Amino acid sequence: MVLIPLGIPKDIDKYFYNRKNELIRLNSFADALKQDVANQILLTGYRGVGKSFLLKKFINSLSNEFLTAYLDISKIYAREKENFSEEKILNHLLDEMTNAINNNKNFTKKFNTAKNLINKLKNQDYDFKDAASIFSIPIPQVSDNYSKLSQFVMEFPQNIVDSSDGKIKGFVIIIDEFQFIGELKNPESFLWLFRSFTQEQDNVSYIFTGSTSSTSEMVNKLNGINGAFGQRMIQFNLYPFSKEETKNYIKEKISNIQFTGDGFERFYKCTNGYPAYINSFCNVMSDSCIYDENRVIEEFYMKLDQIAVKWISLWSSLSNQEKEIITKIIDNDKLKWKDLIKQVSFSQGIVAKNLNKLKNKGIISNYTSFYEIEDKMLLSWLKHRKDEDSFYPP
Repeated sequence: MVLIPLGIPKDIDKYFYNRKNELIRLNSFADALKQDVANQILLTGYRGVGKSFLLKKFINSLSNEFLTAYLDISKIYAREKENFSEEKILNHLLDEMTNAINNNKNFTKKFNTAKNLINKLKNQDYDFKDAASIFSIPIPQVSDNYSKLSQFVMEFPQNIVDSSDGKIKGFVIIIDEFQFIGELKNPESFLWLFRSFTQEQDNVSYIFTGSTSSTSEMVNKLNGINGAFGQRMIQFNLYPFSKEETKNYIKEKISNIQFTGDGFERFYKCTNGYPAYINSFCNVMSDSCIYDENRVIEEFYMKLDQIAVKWISLWSSLSNQEKEIITKIIDNDKLKWKDLIKQVSFSQGIVAKNLNKLKNKGIISNYTSFYEIEDKMLLSWLKHRKDEDSFYPP
């Protein structure tokens, strides 16, 4: 039985499939840094479509001429939920940039001498008596001065490139699950911080990516006409596999799974071409039978708790108010705003706040005047649990 990793495997090349055009596009943006042209990029796509996998592959494809830092905002939010702040994000970003330097072969001992000073910054001790600067970057002198800390961190990558004696051509910084920035008290101000520094930097490219729709509130705050980057970012969406791509992916990567014609049609309907759905479903299937439509349906619902394990974890991370909104929409298939506020047990203001969170997380959409569940795997699992247990999971 061939099992496909559900996370990011060490051997990315072994499992990479059908994102070559997107990879070429990302590499062309990085190459532009050699000519002092810094593109800022926004990559969107729903949960499970393969954004993180693509970006990890992109990082691995870059030469030592580039430094790369990868920051997952959702992990910071999960760890620091009660104390989530701009300062926490900046410290983690500095940490990742420092790791990029330490792991790059092009740097000499001169760069390693800065480690202890940088570690002080990461530990929120900004009072330096030993040095006035690191790589020509002014060192913050006041222990709680957010303004100086933000300037230090945001100027850091360009100064690293400038101080590398031509060995480093660019710094690529990936901000994954950026929609969680929306949980800050003033997300617009934080996004404008990035914009203000990128305007003066020729060798630093930011790639913002998140499990959210291309029209979500956070996308608009980042790159909408009135957003921080004002539609100046290069924006593109990562789409699920087509039927043919899904068929070829299974043939190439999971060839032990066999379908009849109608069985594959049903499988595609269950997974919608999302690589994460495909992988998790195939991992619970048997290579000792040929799946027709009925067998696919039976297997899907029999093992849905295993297939939807990531979505079960997502559900457990939501607040009770978010869960109530989701279940009310499911019970009614879809709801208009005026009907939704009648159904829930809290005020309009709280409904609006939680709807924005759910849209930013790619769970709910309202392309029309109706609110609907956008995350189909989460929807399937919740409806199945309600049918089986007569109530939604707590």
